[in-house]
Amino acid sequence: MTSTAVILDQVVAPVPGGIGRYALNLVRALTARVDGSRSLVGFVPRVSRDTVRQLEGFIPLLNGIEVSPFPRAVLARAWERGVAVPKHEVTYSPSLFAPLVEHGQHIVTIHDAVPWTHPETLTGRGARWHRAMGERACRFADIVVVPTDAVASRLSNFLSLGNRIRVIGGAPTSDLVVPVDSDNRRSALGLPDVYITFVGTLEPRKGLEQLLIALATIKGLPLVVIGPRGWGGVSVSDLVTRTGISPHRVHALGRLDDADLAAVLSASRGLVVPSIEEGFGLPVLEAMSLGVPVIHSTAEALREVAGQSAISVDVHGKDGTIKLAEALTGLDDETLRRDLASRGKARAAQFSWDVSAARLVSVFEELR
Repeated sequence: MTSTAVILDQVVAPVPGGIGRYALNLVRALTARVDGSRSLVGFVPRVSRDTVRQLEGFIPLLNGIEVSPFPRAVLARAWERGVAVPKHEVTYSPSLFAPLVEHGQHIVTIHDAVPWTHPETLTGRGARWHRAMGERACRFADIVVVPTDAVASRLSNFLSLGNRIRVIGGAPTSDLVVPVDSDNRRSALGLPDVYITFVGTLEPRKGLEQLLIALATIKGLPLVVIGPRGWGGVSVSDLVTRTGISPHRVHALGRLDDADLAAVLSASRGLVVPSIEEGFGLPVLEAMSLGVPVIHSTAEALREVAGQSAISVDVHGKDGTIKLAEALTGLDDETLRRDLASRGKARAAQFSWDVSAARLVSVFEELR
């Protein structure tokens, strides 16, 4: 039986974000597919016993969970130097937080090229660490997984990965189901009847400021902001002050569980994803799966994932916020909303965590 360590740092990270959601759903589907010839053992930095129990509940088919004696920050520095790695024949890492060394076989995931293409949208330390781990992937990874062809193309400009790249995307989570008490949930959150949504970790590259500038030119349409604070000091209240939009039009909810997220998102007039760059853009598919129209930036990965089922706007180009305001106003057209909802549902149905897991199983089989 092949012993495989599955690195689950992103699932237990303080701000899991889209990568944590990708890792949780893909590994959960993977454990339901592997045969008896492979043992999948979860591996996490030092966390509490309660966190381990929670993780065991999230992914019950793992063959145990190993806990490092080192906290996340220490382990990140150690793995950058190739020490304190788990002793398994194979490691699978759903992110660049990966124990990449000469011995053993390694599958690692690089979710985007942002540390190379837009390092200014990350902390200096974060950009340097990701680039250093990318170089380790070049040296030691047997296979590098990316979520889109767009990321594969971008990375080829910076890393010499040859024929080692495999594309395995995400999908809407099965936990994102509209609850029967959705009306009560939205009322408890103090939401208006009509609004648009923004979903994402609050970081500079997500484009929230551009969205608020565009909204400030439109009368009345409220915005619901869903997601935890990341790095960079992005504050919704500060952005509201800077852009001049009425504070009463912006409802910042922070992170929501899947039930509240589905309740809020499903009633939205539209989801707006104005990111400068993305590797996949999971909120696009999750909104589409609920029949919510989507407006997104021209980031290549977003265009790849959405296909022809959403409205693409060059948010960060010339007159970008004006064009975004026009697209937002266009959502007043009920016929357009219905068309986008129909096409979006069909598009989202083309993505499946089970299919992604099957592709990952095939990647494991390449190592035999």
